[in-house]
Amino acid sequence: MSLEITESEKLQMTTKEFLSEHSFEEIHEMLDKLYSGWAGHAAVQVETEERLKTLIFFDELKQFFEKIEESN
Repeated sequence: MSLEITESEKLQMTTKEFLSEHSFEEIHEMLDKLYSGWAGHAAVQVETEERLKTLIFFDELKQFFEKIEESN
């Protein structure tokens, strides 16, 4: 029997460690802060398409964490 940890198991362990150190409320608050800060910066320096792609990314990331939260 191999005791070697697979990449999938490493990812699961890393995810569990991250989630045990940060509550979902904290994750959502930080994502909001990060997006707000980026949006303030981007408003003058980034094209509309890039702002839209980033907004969609942040929304998908929040949905990802919500799905993880629901499964726990």
